[in-house]
Amino acid sequence: MRTRHDEEGINLAMTIGRLTREPSYRSFAILRCAKIKTMGNMGASLQHTFRERDTPNADTRRTPENTVLVGGDTSRAILDAWKDRAPEKIRSNAVHGLEYFVGGSPEALNAMSRKQQDAYFTDALDWLKARHGAENVLSAVIHRDESTPHMTVMTIPLDERGKLNARALVGSREQLSAMQTDFAERVGKTHGLERGLQGSPARHERVQRAYAHLTDPDAAVSLPERRRGAILGLGGETEAEWRERASEDVSDAVRSVRAVRLRENRAHAVEVFTLKQQIHGTPKMQKELSSLQYDNSRLHRELKATETRAELIAKENRRLHAIQDGMVAGGRTFARENGLDEKAFMARLQTAAQKALDEFDAPAAKPAVKAKAATRTRTTPQPKAVVEAVEQSPKKKTVVQERVREEPVVEHRIKPKDDAWDDGH
Repeated sequence: MRTRHDEEGINLAMTIGRLTREPSYRSFAILRCAKIKTMGNMGASLQHTFRERDTPNADTRRTPENTVLVGGDTSRAILDAWKDRAPEKIRSNAVHGLEYFVGGSPEALNAMSRKQQDAYFTDALDWLKARHGAENVLSAVIHRDESTPHMTVMTIPLDERGKLNARALVGSREQLSAMQTDFAERVGKTHGLERGLQGSPARHERVQRAYAHLTDPDAAVSLPERRRGAILGLGGETEAEWRERASEDVSDAVRSVRAVRLRENRAHAVEVFTLKQQIHGTPKMQKELSSLQYDNSRLHRELKATETRAELIAKENRRLHAIQDGMVAGGRTFARENGLDEKAFMARLQTAAQKALDEFDAPAAKPAVKAKAATRTRTTPQPKAVVEAVEQSPKKKTVVQERVREEPVVEHRIKPKDDAWDDGH
């Protein structure tokens, strides 16, 4: 049977255990960096950033709360900005972009006000601009439509020579570790967030269970055993404490499975996007192909019209050759029938034909003849000579004779004398 002294000792031990126990969470600053190795991967990642594709872990009702801090508001605008900054020559194995994830412990960020979150993300963005150069930060978007607010930043890793060189920034584990430390010191600490344990293998039970579900999402979730404590229950945990710890383990497992599924969906989307580009080409390639198809169709129509005209010209040439052959044969026959010199007659026909052709081609060969203006003769001061020429012209009588012929001689219609006039005339 317990005495009052024993009960007081037990209560004191439990109180000391709760006071010395670590807090339920720690406030960490989170900075992750991912290498984007192809334009297909960059396009898929940006489509996820701007919610241009289905995002299962995002609440569409809260998507309008997302904030664009840098760059355009579409994936196409960011890709165009990348092309404007990219060098002309790019290695086949070059890293095209570095995508940063800036966040923090869920409990810590959700406990911040909207103003405090904006201040944290703004400072983080300034830190990235100082690291990469403001002109090389292509996009920065704060996502508030997921469970924990975070910021996604897309950069182009250019070195001092303007070449793609991600290795100079994140090429080694030491560089990544130094980057994490510098970010925590310059940004995280100001907002009450600390760095994770440097070089920690993270082998405690909770992380081990999380990684177990990351590698095997279908694994069963095992609940932790309740700590019973030593003699008389000293150091044990209450029912509520055990339930809270079990709930944390289940939540970790669910988050791990969810992360695996999201990663698989994203990889699948990237693969589909890349295959579509290989089959259909990029929008720019499709536009160029459409333009080439239009030009090809236009040239095909012009070629067909030219062929039609060529056929008509060839047909006309055959007809003219047939006429020429007929005329030559007819001329020779005519010369023989009339006792003429056949060669002289044919030479005369050829001379006449050549003369006709020369007269036909003369206007085209001498276009200056057409430029003669009638006003020059009108302004020549020779009125008397012109009058005399007109008066002496033999055509004057011809005109009079024609005028006499044109008199309406049939208007009187005089009948013979023995005939009577028509009634009523």
